[in-house]
Amino acid sequence: MREKWRFGESTSTIHSMRVILLISVALLVSGCSTASLGVKDPQAIQSEKVSSIVTGVTTRDELTQMFGEPEMKIPAGGNSYYFYKDLNLNSLWVVFNEDWTVQTYKWSD
Repeated sequence: MREKWRFGESTSTIHSMRVILLISVALLVSGCSTASLGVKDPQAIQSEKVSSIVTGVTTRDELTQMFGEPEMKIPAGGNSYYFYKDLNLNSLWVVFNEDWTVQTYKWSD
């Protein structure tokens, strides 16, 4: 017999599953965009900007200056996950350390 989920039980598992689902959907959507829309965007996610990201050094505030506010902010497991998307459908996932420096990132153009 299947046990019913009750509020407050295993919320970390549910939260982790939600993060995985959101990341999967965002990667799927970003993978479907094969062509740039050609829109001029001052906060575009470009290879020059992405290559300037240094793990353990680049901060959340610096990324906000480069790319603007993220589309999504997801706190999970002691880290924060930010998802950026620009007008040309380029995307960037960033995982932050507790001190708000970049732990890792993944981008698609």
